[in-house]
Amino acid sequence: MFEYRPPPRRSLAPVLSSDHRHPRMSASDAPLTESLSGSESPLLSAWERLRELLRSRIKPEQFAVWFHRAALVSVDNERVVLAVQNEFSRKWLQDHYEDILTDAARELLPGHAPRVEVVVDSERFLAQLPATPPTNRSSAPARPPEPALARDSRALALPPGSANNGPGLLISSDVGLNTKYTFDNFVVGPCNRFAHAAAMGTAESPGKNYNPFFLHGGVGLGKTHLLQSLCWTILERNPDARILFLSCETFINHFINALTDGDLTKFRNKYRNVDVLVVDDIHLLANKDRTQVEFFHTFNTLYQSSKQIVLSSDSPPKDIPSLQERLVSRFKWGLVTEIEPPCFETRMAILKRKSREKGRELPDEVASLLAERIDSNIRELEGSVTKLIGFASVSGLPITPDLARETLRELFTARRGQPSMENILTLVTEHYGVKLSDLQSKKRTNAIAYPRQVAMYLARQITRHSLEEIGGFFGGRDHSTVIHAVEKMEELRRSDPSTARLFEGFLERLQAPRS
Repeated sequence: MFEYRPPPRRSLAPVLSSDHRHPRMSASDAPLTESLSGSESPLLSAWERLRELLRSRIKPEQFAVWFHRAALVSVDNERVVLAVQNEFSRKWLQDHYEDILTDAARELLPGHAPRVEVVVDSERFLAQLPATPPTNRSSAPARPPEPALARDSRALALPPGSANNGPGLLISSDVGLNTKYTFDNFVVGPCNRFAHAAAMGTAESPGKNYNPFFLHGGVGLGKTHLLQSLCWTILERNPDARILFLSCETFINHFINALTDGDLTKFRNKYRNVDVLVVDDIHLLANKDRTQVEFFHTFNTLYQSSKQIVLSSDSPPKDIPSLQERLVSRFKWGLVTEIEPPCFETRMAILKRKSREKGRELPDEVASLLAERIDSNIRELEGSVTKLIGFASVSGLPITPDLARETLRELFTARRGQPSMENILTLVTEHYGVKLSDLQSKKRTNAIAYPRQVAMYLARQITRHSLEEIGGFFGGRDHSTVIHAVEKMEELRRSDPSTARLFEGFLERLQAPRS
């Protein structure tokens, strides 16, 4: 909330609001000032005036992105209230446009110092959008341009066969694009260099170079960052592009609802009248035969129209269980690329950049300490930076290795009966005389593959890591590889007494008390 505290004064104008009431105003308030009255709705007139004042203070593209997506809820001499669609938009306006909004509001109401509040109210936002134009276009007045994110607000209400032609990230998308998720802010290293280049190439020529673009990798490795960067670049190069960005779960739910309602036409209009379709976690199509059929036809429609299709998954197409072969084939038509866990140098670079963004760069020795401890998940790296810098700021202490160990003690303390992945990797590499880098490499020789499978089995038995997380410790391998290793080691343990004794020894050593 933006807060201005002007000296007490009697309000000279009653509230203007979309419901024409406001709890802060009384019947004794003076009439609305002439500057905000006229033949139009007073609230609409005030909003148009405020928008013009904002346009004069910021760049056109900034206005188009942030203030086309807002709606005026109420205005009086003490308070101006704007509604936006989501918490991200509210916080962005608060962090970057507080002074500009306040100045514009004070110019809107000369002689007063209203405070500006931004609230999240998606229903109010949608209610403020222009109505659908009359059918008789010859006599209809020109309709003002709608905001990019708002133009799909009535996508499911379109008549059969009609298209929703508004540009931008469609409002029915699952997410808003995070302005921090751009290619410029992506830390490139050996593990993700090809995925980064492929995403950039896709964004530069959507529907041409790599279609579909299929990105797979473990949790927290940067898939979402690359997908959103791709969308930002497409919109920068072509503001008229219509992008639908959503999870596979949403696609499935929408399809089920369409079947229940008996109206697949609306569903198909929504998904097939776009320029770019981005579907996250496409592996959730597994075992959903009828949804796979529908997605197959949606894919074909978009592909034949040279529309870009972008898919992400935790595993490559061939490893998605029960995925129809014709979908596997089509997913491989374009470019399938993997984003791997970051190497040590990349983890260091990520820690340094994230800490700089927060205004307090980590010393090299602290960054190195964290990079050694967090080796498979970028989100954990970012979380550790946030927690450490936050604690240092509150306590007023310098950021040192000792402070990092104290603040992030869960990373440095191994408890009895709960060995860490680091303990398992140390045990296995020492026993078999292999390097950790070999276990994380693409090598498949028996001298490397067998110890790798042993380590995966031990991790599955005595840690709480998921299959995807375990695969992440071994060069970003997918869950099916881990399942294969676990099943193979379990069979050996049952059939071979020497292997059983070996595993008993491993487990005894790992679960022994540690300091």
